[in-house]
Amino acid sequence: MRVLLVLCILSLTTNAQNLQDFKEIDNNYNSYLKSIFGPSFTKKTKQKYKVSKNIVFGKLKQCESVLQLTKQHSFSISTWDKEDKLMAAILHGAKHYATYEFVADDYEQCNSLKSIVIKEFLRIKIHAIPDTNTMKVTGQYKINSLETITQFSHNKLIFLKQPITILFYASHQENTNGIYKSSKTIIKHHDKTLYNSVQNNNLNTLKHNSKMNQHLFVYRYKNQNKLIKGGLMGHILTNFLTKIKDDIHINAIHVSNVSDIYSKDIKDLKRIYCRGKLMLRNKNIELLI
Repeated sequence: MRVLLVLCILSLTTNAQNLQDFKEIDNNYNSYLKSIFGPSFTKKTKQKYKVSKNIVFGKLKQCESVLQLTKQHSFSISTWDKEDKLMAAILHGAKHYATYEFVADDYEQCNSLKSIVIKEFLRIKIHAIPDTNTMKVTGQYKINSLETITQFSHNKLIFLKQPITILFYASHQENTNGIYKSSKTIIKHHDKTLYNSVQNNNLNTLKHNSKMNQHLFVYRYKNQNKLIKGGLMGHILTNFLTKIKDDIHINAIHVSNVSDIYSKDIKDLKRIYCRGKLMLRNKNIELLI
């Protein structure tokens, strides 16, 4: 049944798209359908997570002043005192010098338990970033024993011959048992993967930095404690990309409605797609934790 469902969606993809050069985004999206979309229909067994003995506590009381993306400033979160200038440059480029492509499927899933499902794919192409050689530290905030927020300034841009690409896949499933969210983030340049993570609710697993997965992080922020796996940089990046794709999803104007194409399994499917220049107005990054 799962194979039939994937084949039906691939057929819909072929018939629904009418924009030139949309095949490339379809290829990425079809790969996502096979690896995440289809398997998500199988019943999930409850996973048993091992409780880490390495719990790291931190405070985020006055960190907003260094979490800014302006024409001259950006930031990243250093781990083990290693300043990640490249991530700060990528965040700056995503805000000021990027284009995007977006596709989403919204539908109702009618199996043993009716649920509302949203599958989304966002691709961001960054065409210019600050020159990391000219970036200087202008502010720092120590979160805990492992993480430090570092703010950078710069005075020179580099225009990329081949853009840095951010791929963000998101899945949202809601039924009477609650809400389950998952996402995958990949940042690539040429054939090199710079960042790779998978997030299930607040459990973020870093593929490119496995050492961070050995710890559980507890952050104190605005009179609440938040337990996060994978560290704060991954959490902020996921929230940043989620906010972008939510705004695009709400304002997208290219919509295709299909009713009962999947017989009794799925009905009232809505496909949304959009592309354009990425426009972000806020200078601060909200922690949203």
